[in-house]
Amino acid sequence: MNLWATYSSFFVVVVIFGGLGAYVYYDNHKIVPQVEELNLTAKVPVTSEEKVVSKEDEWKIYFPEVKTMTIGQKEVQASIAKSWPDRIKGLSDTPYLPDNIVKIFVFDSVGFHSIWMKDMNYSIDIIWVDESKKIVHIVEGASPDSYPEAFIPEIPAKYVIETAANFVSENRIMVGDDVVLPNL
Repeated sequence: MNLWATYSSFFVVVVIFGGLGAYVYYDNHKIVPQVEELNLTAKVPVTSEEKVVSKEDEWKIYFPEVKTMTIGQKEVQASIAKSWPDRIKGLSDTPYLPDNIVKIFVFDSVGFHSIWMKDMNYSIDIIWVDESKKIVHIVEGASPDSYPEAFIPEIPAKYVIETAANFVSENRIMVGDDVVLPNL
């Protein structure tokens, strides 16, 4: 029995596929990715079985975990940035921010927390909130073109909320309004 041909074929397969490590496996004669990739053209996660995301749910790709909160009288869904890396990244490189979604930055202490528009693709409204959950400062229509300018509140704050541009005027949000935060 000539095992040389069998072993040499196996060796070639191991050499070819072994270099790909843990990223592929052999399944029904197909090489299938084990990790999800981001298809940037369609903005939809792609796996071996392509997921279908409706246009109305597309925002969940960028803001997968949200919690309900209220700004003034407006109820919204908040994507929370609590860690230092999350606060630095913020909304950078996101393609848009839906009208009913906000990004809330939770800081460890009260301070003059500045916001910049680094790597932003759209304008936003910025709302600073103090420890008592009152709005203390607002900047409307902060533009990506303003980078590297930083927006700084006039009064120290503990939280910063970023919303779609025109959110403040459309919902009549004002300094002094209450904010009901989600369970942080």
